[in-house]
Amino acid sequence: MAVALIPSPPPATPATRAEAAWIDHPSGFLALSSKNRRFTVDGLPGLIAYREQGKHLFAFGGVHAPQSARAALLDAFLAEAAARRRRVAALQIRAGQADLFRSRGFTVNQFGSSWGMRLAGFSMAGTKRMKLRNKVKQARAAGLRILEVGRELPDGAATFARLQAVSDAWLAAKKKKELDFMIGELGGPGDPDRRIFVVVDARGDTQGFITYVPAWGERPGWLHDLTRRVPSAPHGAMELCNAVAIERLAAEGAAHLHFGFTPFIVGGEEGPGASRVLGGILRALRRWGGFIYPADSQAQYKLKWAPDIVEHELVACRPLSLRAIVDLLILTRSL
Repeated sequence: MAVALIPSPPPATPATRAEAAWIDHPSGFLALSSKNRRFTVDGLPGLIAYREQGKHLFAFGGVHAPQSARAALLDAFLAEAAARRRRVAALQIRAGQADLFRSRGFTVNQFGSSWGMRLAGFSMAGTKRMKLRNKVKQARAAGLRILEVGRELPDGAATFARLQAVSDAWLAAKKKKELDFMIGELGGPGDPDRRIFVVVDARGDTQGFITYVPAWGERPGWLHDLTRRVPSAPHGAMELCNAVAIERLAAEGAAHLHFGFTPFIVGGEEGPGASRVLGGILRALRRWGGFIYPADSQAQYKLKWAPDIVEHELVACRPLSLRAIVDLLILTRSL
């Protein structure tokens, strides 16, 4: 049985189209990033998307394969890691794969939460979205408009240069580096999958943008991916942007909008064999780790849309160690 460790092709390739059939994860598009490597085995459908940092191979989203092939694919990946003297950690595993990882000796803990909503019948009416309506109203009163790249805006280098300038201004205001691995990407001209909705003011200046990428599996639709705005953007800019995008995507027949993963937002009881130490660290990071990731503010933005789907996603380590945490923080550019 031949094993392949190959670089990821860009999203437009036929390979990606076929691999989408194996992905059942609200953030699964991120597994196909050109920055990731893919582990495959001849004769087995599916893949494991991963990156290497320090002594670890970090798998994103678990095993992307039909259920019948997951165990064999994971076993092959673990054997390859052992041959390379690397340990394995898996991030953003869905609950349905928890037992598989536990059966292979992994310590499995909650890692964060992911929210989504059904778009059929979506409405801004009602008390649960009242604050959201007010934000959108403020943005419209400020003269903001929403334009989509490739439709109302040209899909060219000049447009992406303006979007990159917005992202740079956002990062400069936060005094942070661009995070990596578990977040989205801006992309570039000619990307057939990524959709970008841009906020412009009355003068035509770019105030912010949101990117959306496909979501596959049991809840297909779109993933609300990367969000950026200039520090001086009027109140409600991003709420208006997402509201217009929802209207367009729903009109096209999209079934779901996923808001993506927020780390450290955990709740309820841990599963069998979970580490109390790791659980305590993750809860402490939510409370004190705003310098790493502003989990609560991100969750508040997502919850204001009154999502009707919530999943707790998991982290699995074999073995659990301080080195795994350090390698992860370095990989994600949190340190």
